[in-house]
Amino acid sequence: MAFRPVCLDAGDGYFAWQRFRVGDPSGSYKESPTGVALGGSFLLERNGGGAWCYYLGKYEVSEDQYAAVTGLFPEYRGSRLPVRNLSWFDAQDFIRAYNRWLFAHGPDRLPAYGGLPGYLRLPTEEEWEFAARGGSRVDSGVFDRKTPYAGGRLADHEWFSGPKSSHNKVKKIGILKPNPLGLHDMLGNVAEMTRSLYRVEYYQGRSGGFVARGGHYLTDARQMRSSMRSEQEFYAMDRNTGSPAPAHKATLGFRLVISSLVFPNRQVSRAMKEAWEEYRKGRGQALPAAVSTSSTATRTRVSGTDAASYLDRLQRVLAGRDALTAEVRQELDNLRASLGEIQFTVEQAARDSAYAWLKIGAEQAFFLTRQARKLPILHRLEESARKAGRDRILKQLEQREEEISTNIDQALSSYSESIRQLGDTGDAALDGAVKRYSRFLDSRKAATQARLLVTVQRHAREYMQSKRVDTEKWRQELLRWQPGQEAVR
Repeated sequence: MAFRPVCLDAGDGYFAWQRFRVGDPSGSYKESPTGVALGGSFLLERNGGGAWCYYLGKYEVSEDQYAAVTGLFPEYRGSRLPVRNLSWFDAQDFIRAYNRWLFAHGPDRLPAYGGLPGYLRLPTEEEWEFAARGGSRVDSGVFDRKTPYAGGRLADHEWFSGPKSSHNKVKKIGILKPNPLGLHDMLGNVAEMTRSLYRVEYYQGRSGGFVARGGHYLTDARQMRSSMRSEQEFYAMDRNTGSPAPAHKATLGFRLVISSLVFPNRQVSRAMKEAWEEYRKGRGQALPAAVSTSSTATRTRVSGTDAASYLDRLQRVLAGRDALTAEVRQELDNLRASLGEIQFTVEQAARDSAYAWLKIGAEQAFFLTRQARKLPILHRLEESARKAGRDRILKQLEQREEEISTNIDQALSSYSESIRQLGDTGDAALDGAVKRYSRFLDSRKAATQARLLVTVQRHAREYMQSKRVDTEKWRQELLRWQPGQEAVR
C-alpha cells in the first residue's frame, strides 16, 4: 500500500496550520464555503526547510488488500478493484487489523513523530478536501476551482458516469492520471469514507451519520467537484430481517491516512505550551478558532483581508488575459474602497456599542457595591432585634435583606451580560470606551465610580482572555469592593 505526503508548507512551528476554505457554492447550502485551518502529523524536510505533512493513500484500498489483511473474501485476491459494499465498521475492523500487523512486523516502515510510529485511520474531511484540491502543489487559483485539473480533461483523471468515462461500472484503481499530489481516483470511481461526522455547516450544528467524500462511477460529470460531500448512515434496515444492520453501498469505499499523536511525549507538550501564547497573540489571531470568538470588527477585518486577496488575484488574472480595462480597474478600486468603508463602519459601531455596554456595566457595578454596603448594617440591626425579642421588626429587616439579595442577583446577571457584550467588542473598542466614560465621570466629579471603573475594565479583559463569564468571582469582588481600591486607571 503506497502513501503520498501531503504537506502544508505553512512553516515548521508547532502551530503551523494551513488556512483554507472547504466547500463550494455549487454544492448549495450543504457545502457553504467555510474557513478551516489544517495541520500535519510529521515534520519533513522540504524545499530547504521543514514542513508539516500527513500521508494519504495513493489509491483507494483494493479488494486484494482487504482480503490480504482480513483473510475474508478469498475471491478478492488479486483484484485491483476498489473494495466496496463494506460498512463503516468493516473499514474500522480492517484498519485495526492492518495497524496490528504493521506494529508487529514493520513499525520501522511507518513515519514517526516524537519517538512513536504513526498509525492508520480514515482521513478527516478537511484532510481529504485539501488533498483533493491539490494541496500546496497548486496555486490559489487552481486550488479554488471545482477540480484541480486545469490543463486536462476530467475524463483523463476521474471515473464518472456515462459512455465517456466509466460506462456506469466500477474501475480498477490507478488507471487514470493522478491529481497534482500524485493521488489517483480522488473525485471518482467510488466515494470515500471519512472519520468525520456529518454536520451541515462542517463544524457546527447537529451531528449525524459519517461523511463520505467525492463522487463515484455513477456520478454525473457536471457534479464532480473537490468539495462534494454526503451524509452516510451507520445503520440501515436490512431487507431480509427487517431490522437495522450496518449499512453498506456498492458505490462507497475508502482510502487511508497515516497520522500521529499531537502530544507524543512530555517534551513536545512542554514545547507547545511555551509556544502557545506567542502563537495566539500572532498568527493565531487570524485563524478560524480565534476569529470565531473575536469581535465583529476583527471578524470583518479578517474577511475583508480575504476579500482583498481575491480582488488582487482577479486583477492579476484579468491583466494576464489583457482584459484589465480602465473601466474594470475602476470597478475593482471601487470594491476595495467599499471594503474599507464597511470596515470603518463596523469599527465605529463597535466603539459605540462598547461605550453603551461599559456604561451599563459600570452603573450595575456601582449599584452592587452600594447594595453590598447595606448588608452589614442590616445584619447588625437583625442581631439587635433578635436579642431584644422584637420579632415584628426582625421580620421586616429579614424581608428587606431578601429584597437586597434579589436586587444583587438581578444586577449581577445584568452586569455579567454587559461584560460579555463589552468583551466581544474588542480591545481597541474597550480602551476607547474606558477613556470616554472616564472623561464623563471626571466631569461629574464621580470619583468613587471612576475608581470602580478599573474593576469593570479588568473583568472585561478577563472575559476577553477566557471567553467565559466568571459570575461568582465577580460577585465576591464587587460585594467586597471598597471606595479606596484601584484608584489608577
